[in-house]
Amino acid sequence: MAICHAASIADAPLILICENNETVEQFVRELSYFSRTFESLPIFGLPDWETLPYDNFSPHQDITSERLRTLYHLPKLKKGVLVISMPSLMHRLPPQNYISSNSLDLVVGQQLDIGQVKEDLVEAGYQSVNSVLEHGEFAIRGSILDIYPMGTPLPYRIDLFDNEIETLRTFDPETQRSISKVKEIKLLPAKEFPLDEVGIKTFRTNFHELFDVDPRQCPIYQDVSEGLSSPGLEYYLSLFYESLDTVFEFLPSNSIIIKFGDLQRAGNHFWLDVKNRYSDKIIDRFNPIL
Repeated sequence: MAICHAASIADAPLILICENNETVEQFVRELSYFSRTFESLPIFGLPDWETLPYDNFSPHQDITSERLRTLYHLPKLKKGVLVISMPSLMHRLPPQNYISSNSLDLVVGQQLDIGQVKEDLVEAGYQSVNSVLEHGEFAIRGSILDIYPMGTPLPYRIDLFDNEIETLRTFDPETQRSISKVKEIKLLPAKEFPLDEVGIKTFRTNFHELFDVDPRQCPIYQDVSEGLSSPGLEYYLSLFYESLDTVFEFLPSNSIIIKFGDLQRAGNHFWLDVKNRYSDKIIDRFNPIL
């Protein structure tokens, strides 16, 4: 309650830094409850990937969805609370303009080329499936496009008349039944890295500069070259950009920081884990130039 009250009277957002992701989830639940007392007080969490550094596993799509939703809203946040763990705070993030510049607004009556949209969605990291069940999936059946955008609680069904959006509806992914009409939707990218032509080219250039290895023998390099997202590709985020940002680039410089727990210990533990796994997973795998 005290944190919500402080956020309601502050002239800038509050950043609540915790030791681990479990504490983040607890604070988000409790702050969301108490924030109902205050008008227009958004609560955001930036969850951890919940994967081990440099492992061949990617975060669950729901985690990526929540992260992208938060990162999209942070630059416009004037008042509210961001809850983040020390490990998440230490991670570099995509450039602040990546998400906004790679988002797409769809409204009823808009012209839409279904073939072009399919290409754009694949480049944005969405996966073509028969039935949409999870975030980051889409399905095309004739003049109907089903899509589960990142950052939304429900998927959407887009009905086209010729090349015009006739209706936009939410639907239940379990029953596939429509729920309610909406006037517009926002499509965020499906990944924190681009798999378009520019992103692939940047990745390949940076890969050659950093790693002394035959790329033909490297599955990750080959997958990215073909526009595929390898499991664990998130840990090669820096190869897709000229530079990365921190969470502080997403928020006003006068944001207020609240610390909870032994952050020094949590940060040291995470950094040691990163260095150890880098030695085990990366040096032996790629023999990078040091």
